[in-house]
Amino acid sequence: MYQTEISGDYLYHTTSKGYGSSVELFGVTEDGETPMSLLNIALASCVTMCLQSYFNLYHKISEMPVKVNAIYDNRAFQLTIRLQKEIDKDEKEKIVAFVKRKCRVSQLLADDVSLMINFVTNVY
Repeated sequence: MYQTEISGDYLYHTTSKGYGSSVELFGVTEDGETPMSLLNIALASCVTMCLQSYFNLYHKISEMPVKVNAIYDNRAFQLTIRLQKEIDKDEKEKIVAFVKRKCRVSQLLADDVSLMINFVTNVY
């Protein structure tokens, strides 16, 4: 179970009270984080943690630099995963399948919202 309390004090402004530091949200990105940017952050963070879990589970690698860039536009999330390690097409497919099974944030997306995952390797 997850729970939070949200307080709104003026138009398009909220503050959360949950686990850890409060999060302040606005109606437009020019002012700070928005509900949509938090969804983007949540999805990219969940995918990053799934990647860490995958490499720990299947390769016994507990520390590996990973960067995930996430863009949302027109009912589509496009994620670019940047890895230091070179991986082949078969491994990429296994990772994507693992993410789809394990990422609870992606499982909450509506059926008509697409999730595209691309890889860039040998970076850092």
